[in-house]
Amino acid sequence: MHRTLIALALLITGCDGGKDTADSADEACGVSVTTFPLQGAVSAYYRSDIEFKLTKPDSTAEISTDIPGSQEVSADGLTVYWRLSAPLAPSTTYTASLTYCTGTVELSFTTSALGTAIPDATTLQGRTYLLNLADARITEPPGIGALLSSELDGVAIYTGITDVDATAKTITVVGGLGRDGAATPTQEYCDPTIDFPVADFSGSPHFEISGEGATPITVAGTTVYIENLNISGDFAADLSYFGGGVLAGTIDTRPLDFEFGDEVGFICNTAAALGVVCAPCGDGEPFCLSLVADSIDAQLVADLELVVIDGNNCEGCVEGPPADATAECIEDPDAP
Repeated sequence: MHRTLIALALLITGCDGGKDTADSADEACGVSVTTFPLQGAVSAYYRSDIEFKLTKPDSTAEISTDIPGSQEVSADGLTVYWRLSAPLAPSTTYTASLTYCTGTVELSFTTSALGTAIPDATTLQGRTYLLNLADARITEPPGIGALLSSELDGVAIYTGITDVDATAKTITVVGGLGRDGAATPTQEYCDPTIDFPVADFSGSPHFEISGEGATPITVAGTTVYIENLNISGDFAADLSYFGGGVLAGTIDTRPLDFEFGDEVGFICNTAAALGVVCAPCGDGEPFCLSLVADSIDAQLVADLELVVIDGNNCEGCVEGPPADATAECIEDPDAP
């Protein structure tokens, strides 16, 4: 479970690195451009804005497209967005272009089938999905990259659907960590499940989890709090996966300080050295960092249904779930 703690620390310290989003254009004026989605992409998410990323600000940069929306420029001038005014259609090709000081960059992409209606949403109940965070695109803090991906690779984080309310158009989702080293997908019963706010499913197959306050995530006895957590995405029509996932929230770094350093503020001091500044938490203390990740997908895991576990971490946990699924984890009497 320590790898999961390391992954959490990397998420909030902004380790240097990143992955490209498209080929660069010519640099006649000293500015090159990359795009999101990729030029020629065939599985773009139908709810994602279009991005043209510049190596230097260019006030002349302007997007042209028939897609309904509006242009917006990031505060540092390095990203020109086309903010969608409505979701795109699934399995459809779109074009956009950016005219800037060098010339024009053309972008053509096709959306995936996500957004296609689910025949029977009630069959979601009891299904479990394995999040693929290693391939997520981390946009805040900036510059995460390969180090984060290497630490997240193989870290199992599951989401399970425990209830589908067709009348209220909501779904209840819990999160659970996987057991390190397990030969088959296995829930780690020594860590409590994550009790997410009830998800809005009125836009099925799109779901959105949002809530005020702090959501606790406990790993190996260390609890990290994420304020104003927001998670969204779309289930595929056959429920085999969900994609287009977005994870956003503000993490209180203090619980991790003594896991990796010897003083309160260690994480924020490390982040500051990389140009990432902590912001005030709910109590006004400047130890919080915002996290935004998108392009998250999660594949259905056959024969695994998450068990809801309350309580704190225990030592020497039994291999199976507690006899009472809502009780604290049962300790192994033979454990040292």
